[in-house]
Amino acid sequence: MRYSRQEILIGKKAQEKLRNSTVSIVGLGALGSVSANLLARAGIGKLILIDRDLVEITNLQRQSLFTEEHLDKPKAIVAVEILKKINSEVEVVSYFDDLNYKTINLIKSDLILDCTDNLETRFLINEFCVKNRIPRIYSSAIKSSGYVFNILPDKPCINCILRNLKAEETCEVSGVLNTITNLISSIQVNEAIKILTDGNPEKDLIFFNMAKNELTKVKIRKDPNCDACNKKFEYLNGKKQLNFVKYCGSDTYKISLNFNFDKVKSNLKKIGIKDFKTAFQFKNLMVFKNSVLIKADSEKEAKSLYAKYLGN
Repeated sequence: MRYSRQEILIGKKAQEKLRNSTVSIVGLGALGSVSANLLARAGIGKLILIDRDLVEITNLQRQSLFTEEHLDKPKAIVAVEILKKINSEVEVVSYFDDLNYKTINLIKSDLILDCTDNLETRFLINEFCVKNRIPRIYSSAIKSSGYVFNILPDKPCINCILRNLKAEETCEVSGVLNTITNLISSIQVNEAIKILTDGNPEKDLIFFNMAKNELTKVKIRKDPNCDACNKKFEYLNGKKQLNFVKYCGSDTYKISLNFNFDKVKSNLKKIGIKDFKTAFQFKNLMVFKNSVLIKADSEKEAKSLYAKYLGN
């Protein structure tokens, strides 16, 4: 009975395929949180979620899965609690972690939704999907426009069109409407249902400009010089992982260097930490097993804080 209105359109066999499917969502921000909500309500059998951020007050304008009571809590942990209340039949597995080449296998599934906020992670997911022949749906939204692109095995990948880009606009700098993020997530989930039920997914890149109410489809061709399509996986093997990254438009820096997570946690626990088991927060640092996110006013301050509390 739960899916009766949906089954009228897609049929019981398609609904059963959804129930037997596993979907991974990378990033639980404006796009990922809405897509997770829609997929849970649609009856996906299993959701795998991964996100490295806490819920902040500025998120609530567009990240409709969260409320004020969830502020300063990990999105990945909160999402499980909420989604299980929405649909207890769905298995939800979440990871409060930073996705990198060491943790990438966590998201192995039937379909991956790319709802991330930086190019390095997008290229990493892209190589993982190309290598393992996993379909993926790329999505992004900024200001009042957004993109959705289905990336299927042996078809053009995201590296074919983004490989020469160095940075993306961010919501922190350019702003974003909650209407466009909800629309793009709805299109992404609609395409996900098509892919999982052997429907007819869109072959072109979809671009929607909400300010003008214009939908444009862009044909994408394979780039013969694309590293990923030519099985050159330098993000996946760690060669292109940057040890120091500043997330554009924010005051957050990521440092990925070798350190003893358990030893650092034990030392800082004496001073006072907020323990999330797979990670812990100490002052302006969120420490994961393979990386550290640091809130700082400058690169110099971020590196100084890292050296002070985790060592050189």
